[in-house]
Amino acid sequence: MVELGRPLEPDARVLAELMSRIAASGRWSNGGPMVSALEEVIARDLHCPEAVAAASGTAALTIALLACDLPQDGEVITTPLTFPATIQAIEAAGLTPIFAGVDPDTLMLDPDAVRNAITPRTVSIVPVHLFGLTASVELEAVAAEAQLPVIYDAAHAYGLPDVATRGTASAYSLHPTKLLHTGEGGAVTTDSAELAERVRRVKNFGLVDGRVRGRGTNGKMSEVNAVVGLAVHAQLEGEIRRRTALREKYAQIVARTERVSPHLPGRVRALVFEVVRCDPLDQRQLLADLAAESVIARSFPSLTEADQHTAGIPLIGASRSELKSIAASVIALPLHGSVTPQDCAAVARALRVDTDFESIEHIPADPPDRLDETQHHLNSGEHFPPTYA
Repeated sequence: MVELGRPLEPDARVLAELMSRIAASGRWSNGGPMVSALEEVIARDLHCPEAVAAASGTAALTIALLACDLPQDGEVITTPLTFPATIQAIEAAGLTPIFAGVDPDTLMLDPDAVRNAITPRTVSIVPVHLFGLTASVELEAVAAEAQLPVIYDAAHAYGLPDVATRGTASAYSLHPTKLLHTGEGGAVTTDSAELAERVRRVKNFGLVDGRVRGRGTNGKMSEVNAVVGLAVHAQLEGEIRRRTALREKYAQIVARTERVSPHLPGRVRALVFEVVRCDPLDQRQLLADLAAESVIARSFPSLTEADQHTAGIPLIGASRSELKSIAASVIALPLHGSVTPQDCAAVARALRVDTDFESIEHIPADPPDRLDETQHHLNSGEHFPPTYA
């Protein structure tokens, strides 16, 4: 069975060493040295001056919205093609989600639809960088015209260049389905030191010097989760090579079938899911054919569909039937380092491609030993070598 996602295993030596440090110190939470070290790593990876670790990606988005001190019950415009957590974070921040239409090619918020959805009650826009691709920069111009903050849901965007400092803030997921994960976790990035400080306050119950100074929640990441992230980070080089090679092999397979087509080929994308497009009427059969080959692929239904809890959210700039059809044109294939040449052949068979192509070469992990490097980083505050170009 080929899972859609498989968590990257942490480096065992790094994990054991850093866990022993936690046990010796007795510091398990509340912003200890492991969380601080992970925040520095994330800030370096994403070329961003400020990164604040959080308990989850959902918590990160909620905290970012709370830190902007938006009027309660204000409306937040977002996309119906996203994971439900986007909506749940908006609601958890005491705000009201409003859906706007999406571009059928990019699958992300359409700037014209967003412009038409803005009312005097609108307090923010939450675009989603979807399937490893970036939302339109035109959205920021639309927001600037209306003097609205833009908070990005960047759950699928880890490693993309020039993303972490866009808009007011970005919320990342560090869930095990993501390239860098902490078992469970998230992070808020921003280029504003002032906003980063408010984010830190909000995630710690709104406390300053033991007194409540504003709205807050318990959104802290534990030291244990941070250690998992540091130990996973030590394995990223090999995983990036394997996922990149697998993506290239998928491109060869897709080029030889008429059942699916590539999604926006040629654009820089993060290493999360490999999305292809299909005839909406063929999506169900394609998923069944992949499952018959023991390949777990996935569809992403629109949150406006009738059987969804979110179906009653107002929708501007599109019809529900249109969104259902767009969502039915998307299939995500497994993209992780455990996918084998035999698994690639199974995908090819499901897509009715002859399997006499050259199999993907196995790319061994063989990551450099990062234990000494990690220890040096924690002792000196120096950065790890870059993972991304």
